[in-house]
Amino acid sequence: MFKNFWYKIKNRGVTENLEFNIKNKIRIFNSSIFVIGCLYLFYTLIGFLRGDYLAALLTFTAWAISACCLYLMTIRKYEWAYHITAILGIFFLFTFSLLYGEETLTYVFFLFLPVAAIVLFDNLKICFFYFIVTVIVIIGAKLFFLNFEPYYPPLEANKYLGFLNIIMTAALLYLAVRVFKFENLIYSKEINKQRDEIEEKNKDIVSSIHYAKRIQTALLASDSLLKKNLPEHFVLYKPKDIVSGDFYWGEQLGNKFLLCTGDCTGHGVPGAFMSLLGVSFLNEIVIERKITRPDLIFNHLRDDIIKVLNPAGTLDEGKDGMDAVLCSFDFENNLLEFACANNPIWIIRGNECMEFKPDKQPIGMYEGERKTFTLQTFQLQKGDLVYSFTDGYADQFGGEKGKKFKYKKLQEILLQNSKSNFNEQHSILDKVIEEWKGELDQVDDILIIGIRI
Repeated sequence: MFKNFWYKIKNRGVTENLEFNIKNKIRIFNSSIFVIGCLYLFYTLIGFLRGDYLAALLTFTAWAISACCLYLMTIRKYEWAYHITAILGIFFLFTFSLLYGEETLTYVFFLFLPVAAIVLFDNLKICFFYFIVTVIVIIGAKLFFLNFEPYYPPLEANKYLGFLNIIMTAALLYLAVRVFKFENLIYSKEINKQRDEIEEKNKDIVSSIHYAKRIQTALLASDSLLKKNLPEHFVLYKPKDIVSGDFYWGEQLGNKFLLCTGDCTGHGVPGAFMSLLGVSFLNEIVIERKITRPDLIFNHLRDDIIKVLNPAGTLDEGKDGMDAVLCSFDFENNLLEFACANNPIWIIRGNECMEFKPDKQPIGMYEGERKTFTLQTFQLQKGDLVYSFTDGYADQFGGEKGKKFKYKKLQEILLQNSKSNFNEQHSILDKVIEEWKGELDQVDDILIIGIRI
């Protein structure tokens, strides 16, 4: 029964929507003010028994105000209750010190006030204010004792009351610390419980994303498809997260092999959704609609993406889409046809790196006039190196000054290692970017595809 009563007292004003640290503070205050109220009643009884009706009236008034503070907690006027209690404590203790003098040691209760202020108030200025006020009141009381006589003359019984006050102060401090530790223990258990729940949910989410990675990987151009059509090639594919907004897609149609290197808006899960959408549309356009020219494929792909993601055709709905390079290899005639949306294509022949500029528009909604994509052609020779890539490698921050890697440096590495086989090129590119990145986070998905004719 007492346990249930104490629970109700302690949880006055506590609601489920409050943060746990605020609940903790309220419970500490309620416990303390209830015990302080009991002390006021105790001293009221002592005042009556001693015939000291003024003291009894003061302590009873203090008890009534403490009860009002508990009511304020019930109606969730927390700050009012905290301030009233602090002001009441300072006034009451100072008044009793002046009435009874130093022998009763009433002023030792002041030790409780700064501790209570630190626990109750988050604002350090308020805590400092009550600390200063407490110090001033203690000093004022001590000066009064040195220069004036108390209102009541010293009595032998006051010495015993002083001992009792010390015991009560110690008990009150012990109770406050005990309640504080108990609430912190509950708080710690709650945090651990929430941490375990978050870890479990995070585990489920990560497991789902790993499964999504398997699906995404299955939709990328397979190793067997690439090896069959591109005997000498490498793919440096480094997602920023588990799944990627970068993708590479391939399809063989007759004597032609189509290869797309795409960089979707965003990375991680949003980017992966876009990449799946891109792969799905590419399959539909090429396999079902039988469209094989790179520029026309990009035109249709843009229309499909806008139709799905921006049905009203307004920029307010977002500018989701992708930057991409789509190559069509005709190995019988050594002809390369390609279209580029924001990303270029590099071809190395001998010691020269030729850069083919892209159309400055994404595959998706964007500001400005929507133009058809440009078809570019290039007559290949045996030994030519063709590179398509996304911007993740060049945009990676790192080095001593934490700057971007940049395209120029990437081009220099490709030229320096153009005679190396593709396994070595892959390893060199991977090692260089890892060393450049150092302890910094990867900023974007990375994709580089190299092909030797």
